[in-house]
Amino acid sequence: MSMSNPAISILMPAYNVEKYIGEAIDSMLNQTFKDFEFIIVDDASTDGTLSAVQKYTDPRVKIIRNEKNAKLAASLNKGLQIVRGKYIARMDADDISHPERLQKLYDFLEKNPAIDMCGSAMKVFGAGEESVWEYKTEDKVIKAGLLWTSTMPHGAVMMRAETILKHKLYFDETFLIGQDWKYWSDVKDYVTFSNLKEPLYFYRRAEQSITMQFSHQSGDRYAVMHRKMLSDLGVPFSDHELLLHQFIVGIFTVKPSVKTVNEAHAWIRKIIRYNREVKKHDPATFEMIARERWSQLFFKMLPFGFSISFSYLLVSDFSFSRIIYYLKYLAGSIVKANK
Repeated sequence: MSMSNPAISILMPAYNVEKYIGEAIDSMLNQTFKDFEFIIVDDASTDGTLSAVQKYTDPRVKIIRNEKNAKLAASLNKGLQIVRGKYIARMDADDISHPERLQKLYDFLEKNPAIDMCGSAMKVFGAGEESVWEYKTEDKVIKAGLLWTSTMPHGAVMMRAETILKHKLYFDETFLIGQDWKYWSDVKDYVTFSNLKEPLYFYRRAEQSITMQFSHQSGDRYAVMHRKMLSDLGVPFSDHELLLHQFIVGIFTVKPSVKTVNEAHAWIRKIIRYNREVKKHDPATFEMIARERWSQLFFKMLPFGFSISFSYLLVSDFSFSRIIYYLKYLAGSIVKANK
């Protein structure tokens, strides 16, 4: 272990997570990689979170206490002011890290000096959900995907501290939810992204999580970020086209209809055509991501009936597999209704 600065600074804000924070801390203290400092920012918790943290005597644990609740972004920024490691590893206080997470991310960044931020796939658990969230691994694909949604796993990333501090890449404290997406969009011109395919992070779906607490604001968050990312692309768009963009990712502020499907398809062709002209993103990569988004919309159209689903198929690349899938879905719905 280094006698001077640690190799990694782990940064973990915490607010009212008494029930889970012990698991989060244990998963980091039990890492196979040992050379780190563990900065825990208690954001004026009103439960037993701080007491739970104070029980740990490991000298690597450093506790910062906010006198007033400052929210996640401000807590992260406070931690960034004091990190000493070559790398900064994020961790959320209700999640769990794989024992080899730090080692594998450290090794990857050491071997790839051009990469500034690296995350990994995540296993999702809790609230009746068991799944794996995978992320794109190539920088240009990750950046092109930001037009649609957050494309890096916030709690799972490790960042090159020199890059973060050199460019003063701090979090936007005006965002109460979606800080990650806003952050990736703010830093994308200064960093190179990557993700490991192996799930090294276990993301807990629970009522107290930030995302769940502010789920009612998700639509607003998407509207703000989609407006920002479309403006960043430079494409002219109306308020209605912004809603069509959200429609494609499954936010149905505009009611699903045959007309909406046709308008949404025209919109996605417009942005592909625009990027092909201005080359803000690699055209082939941008089109691939856009078409992936359009393809995923098919499954969201199924519950809205035959005419809407068929209108989707008419404007999309003809696919027998999609027609067969729809017929199976329809048959299953009929069987279910007759039970």
